[in-house]
Amino acid sequence: MVGTFMTALAMTLGLVLYFGRDNYVPPASPPRALDEGPVILAPPNAGIDQLQAHLRKQPRDYQGWARLGVSLLRQGQDTVDHTLYSQAGRALSNSLRIESDYNDVALRGQAQLAYARNDYPGALRWADQALSVNARDRDSNLLRIDALISLGRYDEALLAAKELHAMDPSAGSVVRLARLAELGGNAARAKVLLAHAAEIATSKPDRLRAFTAQGDLALRQGDFAAAATAYREARRVDSTDPPAVAGTAQALFAQGRLATAIQWYRDLAQRVPEPQYVAELGDLYTVAGKNVSAAAQYDVVSTWQTIASDNGVRVTMDLANFAADHGKQALALRLARAEWKKRHSIEVADAVAWALHVSGQDKAAVPFANYAARTGYKDATFLYHRAMIERGVGNTARARELLTEALKLNPRFSPLQAPLARRILAALNARPTA
Repeated sequence: MVGTFMTALAMTLGLVLYFGRDNYVPPASPPRALDEGPVILAPPNAGIDQLQAHLRKQPRDYQGWARLGVSLLRQGQDTVDHTLYSQAGRALSNSLRIESDYNDVALRGQAQLAYARNDYPGALRWADQALSVNARDRDSNLLRIDALISLGRYDEALLAAKELHAMDPSAGSVVRLARLAELGGNAARAKVLLAHAAEIATSKPDRLRAFTAQGDLALRQGDFAAAATAYREARRVDSTDPPAVAGTAQALFAQGRLATAIQWYRDLAQRVPEPQYVAELGDLYTVAGKNVSAAAQYDVVSTWQTIASDNGVRVTMDLANFAADHGKQALALRLARAEWKKRHSIEVADAVAWALHVSGQDKAAVPFANYAARTGYKDATFLYHRAMIERGVGNTARARELLTEALKLNPRFSPLQAPLARRILAALNARPTA
């Protein structure tokens, strides 16, 4: 298992950027003048290899550069090869050097790249530029909404989602409206909206997104059977989709099938060694008492974090939560605070609060925990974090209420934290009342 991961990492680190060490290297600034002969466009269905070959002969085809950038980004996301993000960025920049005024494909590609790198302010800026060229482009509008949600600008995101839905009532806009409803504390409304999104979805990506979102919501609400059903529908659309496979593994664990969940996660992590999946596999190994295997997965997370950072991917948020739950308090606090400087979403507020708690600073954590609860969003992990902070400042009655609510909402919200929550609640309930 570890050997497979290390081999994948070695291959990733050894990749040669762009077209190869001894092959064609694109010009730093492709010429914009059109007096060197006509530009022949790449075939509309050309793949990466064809686009690369075409651009060697036609380096002024800005549409070809844009399509190459988007294709490289998509491949990087599919394979978790973050070196491809750097290649994608160069291709998109080349496209915009040639044509910067009416190049909405490259602008949207830059927005997609920024979002993939967790650069949400950058994603918003690029999406706005793409929309200034093509205001009705669905993908650019959806990217803009996603960026606003990630930034914690929920009112703006809701307005943008409603405007897009009025203009183009697609499954994509409905899925975003559902997420905003849940973030606002209305999970029942979110469930209705996601059912509608699944009904109206026609394209493969829309159907996949709708079913996976249904599974995620059901899982957060503790309805494990419904989650498993939704993820099964998602896998019927694409049996290899990583979020659908990971969700299936989580549902299996929640239903008490630990060994099967480990197998699903192990297969997924070998195929798509995304740090989130590797870390979750490590947690399941910990629950199973396989501490050596768990430690190996955690080591891989740290290695991937280095690769991602070297290729422009901001991983402070994910790594902060991972560090807080795995005994790296100082790192968790530093990364969570750095993320808070970038954006004020309730997820980041919760991460800061939790990092402060594990660092022994519960009093300082209270304002961040309150901020994370300000929208009414109900998530068992958030409730557990707030309970532990309330317990830390001496408010045991409130801690008991929050722990009870968390475990009622989702009794298996975390392989590591849910059992601890049950033990602490039992201890609090055993205390005599004054």
